[in-house]
Amino acid sequence: MKGRFIVAIVAAAALFLPDVTEAQSPGTIELGVVGGFTIYDSEVGLENAPAIGGRAGFFVLPNLSLEIDWTYAEPDLTDPPGWQDREFIRHELYQMRALYTHWLGESAGLLLGAGVNRDHYSTPRRIGSRGWGPGGLVGLRYRFSDRFSARFEGIGYYISEDQDAFIPRPETFNLGAQVGLSVMLRDRERVREVQLPAPPPDTVVVTEEVEPPLPEGTPTQLCLATGETVTVYITAQGDTLVGPRRVNVQDLGPGVAFAGEYAEGRAWFVADEPITFDELEYVQSGGELSLDCPSIRQVGDYMGVPLFADIDAESPYETLYVPVRPGVWQAYQTDLAEVRGNN
Repeated sequence: MKGRFIVAIVAAAALFLPDVTEAQSPGTIELGVVGGFTIYDSEVGLENAPAIGGRAGFFVLPNLSLEIDWTYAEPDLTDPPGWQDREFIRHELYQMRALYTHWLGESAGLLLGAGVNRDHYSTPRRIGSRGWGPGGLVGLRYRFSDRFSARFEGIGYYISEDQDAFIPRPETFNLGAQVGLSVMLRDRERVREVQLPAPPPDTVVVTEEVEPPLPEGTPTQLCLATGETVTVYITAQGDTLVGPRRVNVQDLGPGVAFAGEYAEGRAWFVADEPITFDELEYVQSGGELSLDCPSIRQVGDYMGVPLFADIDAESPYETLYVPVRPGVWQAYQTDLAEVRGNN
């Protein structure tokens, strides 16, 4: 019983060492205390029991460490008495693994570990005293600071059968739960501060940049094919200025276009062909005109170009409006008297 607290005491003392750690980085050493509970395979012949121990790890990468856990337990025999009338035995478990931390946030991280385990039963006489096998770990790490953290883990390990041993060892698979406190140790890089003399004063010249005045122009409202109204400025020379800086559209280049689809340049519009909407035929009526967006609404489209009607008009519509280009529209009409006469 005396030896079971040695590693635990050493790891606990590490929690009170001076603060020499920062975040986990290559070269960081992790020391900690571990408390757990082991669920033994029925083939072992032991009652489930608590355990205590310690751990030590070394970070080879910011999120990857190599570590070893040692725990000590005194489980009762399920069929006592044992050797020399013992009611329990001593069980030491060594877990050597590679441990990966996947951070879920600033404080919490998922732990995934895999490695090899060694079972060591003392004074059993009915249980294979030693055995090696693979093991795994899944858990969570909660970091209180760059120095301290808590770990909550589930473990499992497999020990293969060995019938040739002095005491035959059965095939076993043990499970367990562990809770631990850890401290991170890392040498702090010392930075020597050198006080440099103040530089001589310089002459500072402050200049104020005055933006040129905005180009003058007459504000004009354009009704777009999207049904939205935009404001542009028309200069005395007939140039169109857009944007808060009133930039000439010609200076912006061909890559700039107003929103919406327009009829200008389309074959059916250039050829002055009738359009069809709601099984009615409409033909161009009059010349190009401008419209106020609040007075019209979209009622459909023709070959990708939206069709508009007066906002208070009802179907079937006598007049449709087709956007030719931004701010320019073309009316199309149908003979509703003929349509109603046929009905």
